[in-house]
Amino acid sequence: MADRAPTFIILLRAIGPVTHKLMSMAQWRDAAEQAGFSAPETMVNTGNMIAQFGGTAEAARKAMLPVLRGFGLGENIAPIVRKPAQLRALLGADPISDAAQARPSETGVYFFAAKTPDFDWIKDHDGPEAIHVVADHLVVDFTQDVAKSGKLIRKIDKFCGLNTARNWNTTRKLAERASAREKE
Repeated sequence: MADRAPTFIILLRAIGPVTHKLMSMAQWRDAAEQAGFSAPETMVNTGNMIAQFGGTAEAARKAMLPVLRGFGLGENIAPIVRKPAQLRALLGADPISDAAQARPSETGVYFFAAKTPDFDWIKDHDGPEAIHVVADHLVVDFTQDVAKSGKLIRKIDKFCGLNTARNWNTTRKLAERASAREKE
């Protein structure tokens, strides 16, 4: 449908059991709809939303901020917005094909708030994790339990700024559902 508002994927940073006490996914959907997002739907319970919004990705991000603050969520809870095409391109690059199939919970995609995060530090990374840059995102094969990669995660936070991560399967499911919505 040519005149329908664009579809966006909204990924919240720092969502978990503590924040669920302040904002359930159902409450988030209702508040997003009142803020101008069309047919918001959430996937899993970790701050993933797909919705249409009449504007740019930056306008969607700005419109989502007061929704989150309305629940009393602090500045550390931040929306990172992507278009379905961005996730499709990321998945199409498929830099971790074997890892994503063998160890999907040990693969991750980092989404950044900054348009051009600083990735210069990666050349000095000496951990067991394999890191790939795909269109201003990091795709990481942790090669082990993610909890054992605290050093890498701290480096990503320090050098790349505000971010959120999703495993490969969640990223794929979000891209598939958002793409299907674009066709509806």
